[in-house]
Amino acid sequence: MKGYELVKQIREERSHHPERMFIKWWRNEEDFIDFDLVARFLDTLKESSKIDGFELIDQEEMWRTVQSRCEGRVTKEQRDGDWVLRWTPPEGKKLEEMQTDFPYTPESLLKILDQETNYNYVD
Repeated sequence: MKGYELVKQIREERSHHPERMFIKWWRNEEDFIDFDLVARFLDTLKESSKIDGFELIDQEEMWRTVQSRCEGRVTKEQRDGDWVLRWTPPEGKKLEEMQTDFPYTPESLLKILDQETNYNYVD
């Protein structure tokens, strides 16, 4: 799938499922899966970009993906009426930021997943 066709399919699916704010996408010749916010993905997509498949997912499914990858080192708890993520990085992990508490937002879920996987998620 390339550029225009991909944008068309994503927008069509998003119109039926507006709660699905994440895109999980892949290329067959590579052994990784990538995740991004749909809006950011579409903003940076080039017409020559080629992907072999995608799935739009909601925040709850992304949370389950992060939980699975972190193997018990991330929790979601309520503080002062807001949901907060508490993440314990893997032992010896050098962090871009020394932050372990995050608001429960789509951006925070991606940030934790990217740190966990060194930007290279392998399913």
